[in-house]
Amino acid sequence: APGLAESLLAGMAKTPPVSTPFVLVSYRGVLDRPLVVSGSLRWLGGDNMERDIAKPFKETAKIADGTITVQRGSGEAQRMPLARAPQAVAMLAGFRALLGGDASALQKDFTLSAQGGETHWVITLTPRTDALKRQLASLAIDGRDHEPRCLTMTDANGDTSITLVGAMADQGLRSAAPLESALAARCRNSGQ
Repeated sequence: APGLAESLLAGMAKTPPVSTPFVLVSYRGVLDRPLVVSGSLRWLGGDNMERDIAKPFKETAKIADGTITVQRGSGEAQRMPLARAPQAVAMLAGFRALLGGDASALQKDFTLSAQGGETHWVITLTPRTDALKRQLASLAIDGRDHEPRCLTMTDANGDTSITLVGAMADQGLRSAAPLESALAARCRNSGQ
């Protein structure tokens, strides 16, 4: 139902700059337990975004003018072309969808689909380009009314990360190492 996806995205549109808290839980096959980081995301409009990690370490990542710049703590900033960081491209697309509501821009790189209705929904973004498909299987945005709750990124290798945003991030995690299935269920639970 691309019409539903477009309608939901348009309903989420906000005028930049927009800031939202986040909690990112990464489930990687090489890790014994999930990696959890939290902080704030700022979308400055277009393809300009900043992610500040406050816990468990300090790191700032900025995407602007086709470049990603990452600085951990007071260390030296590292720069690279965004084209060499497909996961950053996917993250930017997901958060641009969450905050910008621009379905037409997303449809250049992703096929959009939606399930549910206005009050309880999931929008799925599936990569169109080979470069993205090599890194990313899908992005799923769970939300209620006009507010996104979670962004689930599934990598091509099966690793997953779930990002709680807005009110869900403010509620925090119920466990220091939540099970992926429990966190996914929380994102999709309409009563939470």
